[in-house]
Amino acid sequence: MTDEKTFKNPTLVGIKCPNCGSENYRIEGTGSAGASVGKQLLFGAVGNIVSSSRSKDDFELKPVKYRCLDCKNKYETIPNEASDDEILKKPCTITFERLSSFIGGAVRQQVFLNGIKMGTIKNGSKITFETNTRTNVIFVTDHHGVAFKEHYTFTAEDGGEEYIKFKKKFIK
Repeated sequence: MTDEKTFKNPTLVGIKCPNCGSENYRIEGTGSAGASVGKQLLFGAVGNIVSSSRSKDDFELKPVKYRCLDCKNKYETIPNEASDDEILKKPCTITFERLSSFIGGAVRQQVFLNGIKMGTIKNGSKITFETNTRTNVIFVTDHHGVAFKEHYTFTAEDGGEEYIKFKKKFIK
């Protein structure tokens, strides 16, 4: 498995279903939906707050789980290394804002760029990070690693800026 120190330019470009070869997928996240539901039933809201307070803000590389939308196969993989033509000459700065919400306000969410955890974000907060990769995918998970339904794909420009708003879904 590739570690964080040698993984320079991650991308989800070229991620394919090992069963049918399709690039048409839904990101499931890095955790288990069953574990998330089980913990909620067992510990309730207090358990969710305690669990989310233990989330790390460290840069993390974990296998990401996918579901093929063509053949329904579930699989997991780490990101690919970007090809030379996918690498920017100057990094693009990304500002990610989690809009305030009363429901789930005490729970931290994890922000991933091209399959790499960039940080954990509180309700009503912003984080800023950079990408050196032209084609980018951002997805957000709950504190259990279960991805929200949609992901955000964008093409970064050399030295550009991307401002993204999120409130359980991406706000355009």
